[in-house]
Amino acid sequence: MLMTLALLAGVGAFALLVALVAWLQRKLFIVRQLTFPLWIGAAAAALEVFILLQPDYRPVEMQRALGWLLLFCGLALVLRLLALYLFEIHLVAQRGIRLPPLLSAVTMVVVYLVTALITLRLTFPNLDISALVATSAVTSLVLGLALQPILSNFFAGLVVSLERPFRINDWIRVGEHEGRVVAITWRTTHLRTRDNDNLVIPNGKLADERVLNYYYPHPMHLEHIKVGADYRVPPYRVRRALLEAVTGVAGTLDKPSPDVYVLSFDESAILYELRVWIEDMAQSTRIASDLRARIWEELKKAEIKIPHPVRTLEIEPRRREKREPAGGPPAARLYVAEGPERGRTLALDGGAPVTVGRSRGSSLALTEPNASKEHLRIAWENGAWVLTDLGSSFGTKVNGQPTQSKDLSPLDRIAIGDTVIIFESHGD
Repeated sequence: MLMTLALLAGVGAFALLVALVAWLQRKLFIVRQLTFPLWIGAAAAALEVFILLQPDYRPVEMQRALGWLLLFCGLALVLRLLALYLFEIHLVAQRGIRLPPLLSAVTMVVVYLVTALITLRLTFPNLDISALVATSAVTSLVLGLALQPILSNFFAGLVVSLERPFRINDWIRVGEHEGRVVAITWRTTHLRTRDNDNLVIPNGKLADERVLNYYYPHPMHLEHIKVGADYRVPPYRVRRALLEAVTGVAGTLDKPSPDVYVLSFDESAILYELRVWIEDMAQSTRIASDLRARIWEELKKAEIKIPHPVRTLEIEPRRREKREPAGGPPAARLYVAEGPERGRTLALDGGAPVTVGRSRGSSLALTEPNASKEHLRIAWENGAWVLTDLGSSFGTKVNGQPTQSKDLSPLDRIAIGDTVIIFESHGD
């Protein structure tokens, strides 16, 4: 009866102390770091309670066991404090080196195991440690064969901790899945997906799969948006509209600057690709959605159609022998492609002359510093739109060539300093 009471008292003391340690873990950081030594101390206290209630039950062996627990508890406490100083203070605070949590945990397990074996040999001189080690080797072999998947995940996790192909909070892609790394344990890696779900991937699978880390060497990511535009719209107009669509979209970067590429000439449209640098891959879906919405708005403002995939049969009319149509000059316009006024359009209606320059009275007023007050004139003369330089100080270039007077053709580029104006006529 007394034996049973002593045993219950020892177990109750151990359970009470473990519960106390678990409660203090939530309150104190130092208790969380010293959990294992405190558990050993709780076991020693429970054994001491049992010995006090049963002093005549094999006192020598009990005293030695209690002595071993106290010795192991003290050494484990000292070693844990040293590891805490080394891993958390010396390496992190003083040298700026943060080791993976799994590596420090494995190191402490090995240190505790070696310390336990040494203290056992010192406390029990007659104990044959070699037999224990041999038995442990055979047991380890059997367990290794039985737990091969678990061990492969463990060593894969150890390799991940050493090589550090990704870190906590990195956004990675593994096979078909991607998400933010929220935890790396000895067996698995946890990802938080865009749907806020927790994806658990065994470390062994990570070792076999290709891992794409969007945050290394920099979280900056290039987003690709493809859009088709009508063949009748010049590419420079589409390019300007797509670049304007990027302005103000949250999450996009100004540097490196966005760019537009002409990808292909498809059956129903010219395919363009807008390339934008974003600051966080985790927000790519929202940013791409905002960009597509803004692209639609800008194309609508610029009267650029996104064509449907349809087939249209066009019959080209016979060419007129006369250059000038019966109803007068063809519709034409000037489009500012580059310069401070980029995006502005001036319609050439009815053949009336128009002027371009820095004067407010000009048909197309520029703020270009190299433009004269009245720089050039464009008028319908002898069946063609004719550009005439009005004696400007820095001259006028058409398609890169200095020009005093020239009959304009569709898509001619008129350069005034850094400003580039494109001549567009009906049918270009």
